[in-house]
Amino acid sequence: MLEPYEAQIKAWLEAEPTVSAAVVLQRLMNLDQTRFTNKSLRTVQMAVKAWRQESALEILNGDWMAITPALPPAKSFGNILR
Repeated sequence: MLEPYEAQIKAWLEAEPTVSAAVVLQRLMNLDQTRFTNKSLRTVQMAVKAWRQESALEILNGDWMAITPALPPAKSFGNILR
């Protein structure tokens, strides 16, 4: 049911990490009223939860280090970092 919209949903979640599944469903209903109804909420909730867990695992597994640019070293002036 969600497969054709998976990339769009993930983009929404990436752009707005705190967006609720209800808001995601509303956006999906705006895209395709024949496919999505209020009865689709539980399906969307489960998918959003799974994708958030997947993202959290990427962070915990260290994949975030590969995509996060390294910060330049802090300038040291004696005991004071600036």
